Amino acid sequence: MRRDTEPHHHDEAAPSARPDHTDRAERGVVAALERATYRAETPVRRWVGFHRLNPLPHAGTISVFLLGVVIATGVYITLFFSFGFEASYRSVEKMTDHPIQGVVRTIHRYASAALVLTTLVHAWRIFVAGRFRGPRRWRWATGVASLSLVWLAGVTGYWLVWDRRAQAITEASTEVFDVSGTVRSIAVRDLHGSGTGWSLLFVLWLVHLLLTVVIGWFLYRHVRRTRLRVVPPRHWMLLMFVALLAVSLAFPADLLGPADPSALVADMPLDPFVLFLLPPLLGGHGAWFLLLMVVVIAGAIVLPHLVARRPAVAVIDPDACTGCELCVVDCPYQALTMQTRADVDTEAGTQPRRPVAVLDADACVGCGICIGSCSFGAIELPGFDAEPKVEPEGKHVVLACRRHVAATAHVPDDPGTVVVPVACAGMIHAQTVGSLMSDGALGVQVVGCAAGDCAYGIGNRLIAERLDGSRAPHVPGKYRDVAVQDYVAPTELARAVADPAAHSGLDADHPPKGTRQVAAAAVVVGSIVAVALATRAPFAADDDRAAVRVIVDHVPGRQLEGQPAATGAVGTPVEVVVLADDVEVVHTTVGLDGDAAVGLVDVDVPVSDAVELEVLLVEGGQRTDLYHGTTPMPAGRRLLVHAVDVPPEPGVAEGRAVFEDPRRGGCGVCHSTEIGQDRVGPSLGGVADRAGTRIAGMTAEEYLHESILDPDAYVVDGFRAGQMLPLYGERLSPDEVDALVLYLMSLTAGDVEDGS
Repeated sequence: MRRDTEPHHHDEAAPSARPDHTDRAERGVVAALERATYRAETPVRRWVGFHRLNPLPHAGTISVFLLGVVIATGVYITLFFSFGFEASYRSVEKMTDHPIQGVVRTIHRYASAALVLTTLVHAWRIFVAGRFRGPRRWRWATGVASLSLVWLAGVTGYWLVWDRRAQAITEASTEVFDVSGTVRSIAVRDLHGSGTGWSLLFVLWLVHLLLTVVIGWFLYRHVRRTRLRVVPPRHWMLLMFVALLAVSLAFPADLLGPADPSALVADMPLDPFVLFLLPPLLGGHGAWFLLLMVVVIAGAIVLPHLVARRPAVAVIDPDACTGCELCVVDCPYQALTMQTRADVDTEAGTQPRRPVAVLDADACVGCGICIGSCSFGAIELPGFDAEPKVEPEGKHVVLACRRHVAATAHVPDDPGTVVVPVACAGMIHAQTVGSLMSDGALGVQVVGCAAGDCAYGIGNRLIAERLDGSRAPHVPGKYRDVAVQDYVAPTELARAVADPAAHSGLDADHPPKGTRQVAAAAVVVGSIVAVALATRAPFAADDDRAAVRVIVDHVPGRQLEGQPAATGAVGTPVEVVVLADDVEVVHTTVGLDGDAAVGLVDVDVPVSDAVELEVLLVEGGQRTDLYHGTTPMPAGRRLLVHAVDVPPEPGVAEGRAVFEDPRRGGCGVCHSTEIGQDRVGPSLGGVADRAGTRIAGMTAEEYLHESILDPDAYVVDGFRAGQMLPLYGERLSPDEVDALVLYLMSLTAGDVEDGS
């Protein structure tokens, strides 16, 4: 049959489905979850009364819009944000009291929580629709990664405020990640130290910003190579923003009291969308919950690689392809391109080097939309017969998306109606309507997915445009208005067949007006109100106890703050002992970070109006009294005790930097700072104690200064002259020499430096 001159049946667009692995999978667990999901959504669809006003299919694009709102409001908030424990809290406090900044901050919080919710809804609907198979498994992976990063960004956002919630995050993080010396050092010195917190809050803000950038990159990877829309219809954006604004004015975001480490974490409202891990973390089971969460995320990412079989891909007959490019234009995932074919078929009358469609099998998702674009039978989809297994004469023929057939328990048993499944409504060729009618069909009904709900993004829109004549290939003129169209949820095929043309509208950008829009607005506003109220979910903390926290950052052999002299000796283990009313409640060894004992020791003590507390630092046989006295310990109080070394004199840190920098001092190449470990030059471990005894009448500082500038003025026994060149007078500035001397004077016999 010459398809370009004679009437024809485009049977590829209305095939019978043969049983294959895809159909079997759809009858399995995923299909059951999809049916349950759409049935659970029924009240929303009934309430809005029209599928074009159902927000759930647009959850993905609404998430993109919410991300834009979060970024825009976040940039605005940053303009008024300051860094530091107290400074950050005070800046947020000022924002909260400001009429505009407070509203923007509230929109930022509610949009962030709603973003997590809509992304979860979108991910679930993608999963139950099976849209993670084949090439889309990478799109699924980037979506899961984006959701995880959105959650982390939310956590850092709450952390930046430095209020009681931030304190709870700090407490949980300190306990869970206290697994190495480096982490302990960061926790003790930055989170629980005596500094302003400027650098820590600045780093947190950078992490918050970086997470947002990475989310944007994953979003780009998520939507690239697709013709699917990225942002929701305008009415959804308008409704969502107005709802956010109205709810933010009605329910301003709260601000808890400032973080107070001398108080235990108390009852507070927690955002379940972002801070859902805090209760188990603070309850002592955080490591297991974190491990479970990592397993779930990793499992979600690798799931498509483990259980989802690759869908069948289209097959192109290059001899039948005329190079019209319609399939290339329609392919939702850009799996088709036009390439030239060099061979000449003079008998068929083809042109030399004619263009033909070429399929990228790695990008094809098996939707069959390209078949609906081809009028010449050049494309086939394995698993679907080329000839329809149906006799249309005297029957109403329903061409239905196979999701609808799989999700429908039963279609009305009418011998005058036959349902033919297709991979996607977009697979239907427009001329199929004419073919079926000319073969005696009483009528043709096309049933596809509702607006925004197509498993392949645009299949429903493409067939709608073909049938109304606005997109090629067109339906024959005399059959232009014959086909009945219904675009419904997958579980509503029976309803569509029983009541044809009840849901024929598909233009999501121009939904019906009136009471239906009011109902849709109520759904959106109600959702945002629910999100706002959920962020105030109560959290009952275990604050009916009292505790002591000992903050340790001590190198044995150095002087502790508040002590008259150095304590301990090199290499001595450091232990903390706490006694309450003469009863030992804890006796533990503090972990090491290099030479320093660094850690937090937390212990509960009796709740009482008067508790005799004694806190000791034990270093071998030496016991240092850090705290001793009788004090009230009401419920919720935490006594903070510090075991922190006296900071080095100004210049010591710069001197060590000179010592280690190979471009300046580079002293560590020839000199160790560990006692007894000589190299090319003598060990400098404990040099501060012996430098003053080298040359009579010369102080230690003078001796060290001379040794740097004139190294052969005095040569230590056992070492040769001339090994240290007198070049540091030119290489180092006078200030750098003075700083280097200060550092060397800090190397007493009680110090053990790593020399790194």
